[in-house]
Amino acid sequence: MMKILFAASEIYPLIKTGGLADVAGALPLALRKKGCDVRLIMPAYNGILDKVAPIHNTINLGNPFGVGDLLLLESHLTENDTPIWLVQCQALFERDGGPYVDPQGHDYTDNHIRFAAFSWVVAQLISNSTIVNWHADIVHLNDWQTGLTAAYLKSWGNHTTSVVTTVHNLRYNGSFEQDKFYDLQLPDHMFNMHGVEFYGQFSALKAGLVYADAITTVSPTYAHEILTPHYGDGLDGVLTAMQSKLTGILNGVDYDQWSPEKDSLLAINYDQYSLHLKQENKRLLLEECGLETNLEQPVLGIVSRLTEQKGLDLVLDVMPNILEQGCKLVLLGSGDKQLEAGFLDLQKRYPQQVSVRIGYMEDYSHRLQAGVDALLIPSRFEPCGLTQLYALKYGTLPVVRQTGGLADTVFEGGNKANGFVFEEASAHALYEALQRTIEAFRDTKKWQQLQTNAMSYDYSWQAVTDQWIDLYQSLLKNH
Repeated sequence: MMKILFAASEIYPLIKTGGLADVAGALPLALRKKGCDVRLIMPAYNGILDKVAPIHNTINLGNPFGVGDLLLLESHLTENDTPIWLVQCQALFERDGGPYVDPQGHDYTDNHIRFAAFSWVVAQLISNSTIVNWHADIVHLNDWQTGLTAAYLKSWGNHTTSVVTTVHNLRYNGSFEQDKFYDLQLPDHMFNMHGVEFYGQFSALKAGLVYADAITTVSPTYAHEILTPHYGDGLDGVLTAMQSKLTGILNGVDYDQWSPEKDSLLAINYDQYSLHLKQENKRLLLEECGLETNLEQPVLGIVSRLTEQKGLDLVLDVMPNILEQGCKLVLLGSGDKQLEAGFLDLQKRYPQQVSVRIGYMEDYSHRLQAGVDALLIPSRFEPCGLTQLYALKYGTLPVVRQTGGLADTVFEGGNKANGFVFEEASAHALYEALQRTIEAFRDTKKWQQLQTNAMSYDYSWQAVTDQWIDLYQSLLKNH
């Protein structure tokens, strides 16, 4: 039985800001169902202790960073009994804002210390067999918040545990000014171009890459894209040099949480054989949003961070013309203040056709996926994307740009057709794709065939878990 320590800065249902939390909540569970001994570790943010089983052991690891004692709390998830360690330090993690930003949306100025301390505890748990009576064969790191774990293990001469680093989004590389490097208690010689140095700063993600035994990212296409300057965000040279240990494994979906036939957050459940009930979800969503309930017109949806990366400025460019054709738009998201203002203004101009909710509401996102006809994901880049995978299962046809995981999962034309795809990151290309979407919607038979195709795809974690087990086993064999 392989022993895997899965380290992440957010895990659903404990806390979620994006797709990382969904992956960290679902992949370990899928691996446990395959017989792996997977245990979780994450910071103990405000309110987290109320969401897990009672703490049954507390281990004090001291105050190595001068910010307060680092406590390792042992518990398990109440939903599925997965063991979890929570790293508690009141000064670092028990704050009123989110896991990375303050209530005003600004990055915490001490994020380098916060996640260095978290990574240090992860490395201690692996290196010091006297802390707990359990030793990991594999430590699976996720994104920059855990990347320094690999640096600590390297500097301490750990040779007993293999390190896997998964990149969920290369753009967020955890880079900080050089003078902050000396707060980390890592040896000076690691600050060089072959170590953690990154254009005069240091990068926690780069540490996770250069000191890992294997690097993965969340789709095969994105694994190729990040080797190029256009998508590599300054790390393409590093990744190209380490290409032999880079693999793209597509993210999966937890269909216990995201499938319309069993979704407890829907008023009316349905499947590919009862698509008329999806129409009822559409009617209920329109009523909830205060929009006209004409089911004969297409309703477009967006569930997204509002950022330039997601291409949502392109949506603002084309949407007035699309709305003039009778379509409706339902949006849930937050982010860039200009984009938020742009969509709120669109709602003001088309109050019977546009509904905008700024923020994130898990239950509403499920009702939106079930109630809209098509989901817009015009991303400039998209490592994997989960919303299009959810949409497919709900018979909601994705309209996507051909990049990253979107290119691996959404297809237009032929027997595999399950959505609408455009190549160029431009308003014109998006508009043309939406015109094809509207035209297909007006052909009821064709639309229902596309929905049936979409719902028949299996992007479950069960379908990809064997790829992870093969990767882990190859590391143990080579180790």
